[in-house]
Amino acid sequence: MLAVLYGATLVLGLLVALPMFSTLKAEDGDSLAPLQMLAGFDYTIYSDFMAQSDKAISPLLRVGRWMGLAYLLLSVFFAGGILYWFAQPGPAFRMVDFWRASSTYFGRFLRLLGVTALFVFSAGFIWLVIGVLVIVGLEDTLTERGLFGIGAGFFGLFVLAATLVLCISDYAKVLMFREDETNAFRAFGRAAKLVRGNLRATFGRYWVLLLVGAGLFGLYFLFDDLITMSNWPTILIMLVVQQAFVMARVVLKVWNLGVVSATYGKLTTLYL
Repeated sequence: MLAVLYGATLVLGLLVALPMFSTLKAEDGDSLAPLQMLAGFDYTIYSDFMAQSDKAISPLLRVGRWMGLAYLLLSVFFAGGILYWFAQPGPAFRMVDFWRASSTYFGRFLRLLGVTALFVFSAGFIWLVIGVLVIVGLEDTLTERGLFGIGAGFFGLFVLAATLVLCISDYAKVLMFREDETNAFRAFGRAAKLVRGNLRATFGRYWVLLLVGAGLFGLYFLFDDLITMSNWPTILIMLVVQQAFVMARVVLKVWNLGVVSATYGKLTTLYL
């Protein structure tokens, strides 16, 4: 299953990377700019290159954004197959069952994605309005640093609210899968009650996995600083590190749904 998820991610990435590579190769000609960028990002070189090749690069960037949306939809599609695998009593994996479960639950999970987006945007709007009102009310009494601190604080509250919504959404997925619930709003509301009544077991574990993901990002940036891509061997080493990081993200996504599924099962058993 992990190989399927990684392969799908790789294919989507190559659909953007290969045309981008061909375009960059055609646009740079005999320029030394790519070699100069190996040591680190240089905005001057980047801006000069984009000024010359913007018409060729911009369409590919737009394709990249569409591929990002395709990746999001693919993640929603695979969620049913992942939950089906965790629901099986044994370790056997059959592709036909995985695809069947993924397609069966795609529609309801897609509706849940819309509900989740609605609550995330609502939380962002509410904290934005409150933050702006507070800053406007205190702008005559605080310094720029103080106002920035208030803004950062309200942004942190938004992040906390958004992650809570995403946590509830994952429990709603499991609820829709296990109880054959088709109403996304009702599933989200029931999951919200479950999470609210068991914050440590649900939201606490969710944040532990978020911190693991943040640690992976930190580790990746550490490798990025240590491995200077100055020649082909170091470029290949960094390529392996990048793909290992992509695989780690896939594992973390599956791990999260596994934790949510197991926690949901334990909590509902306790209630019964």
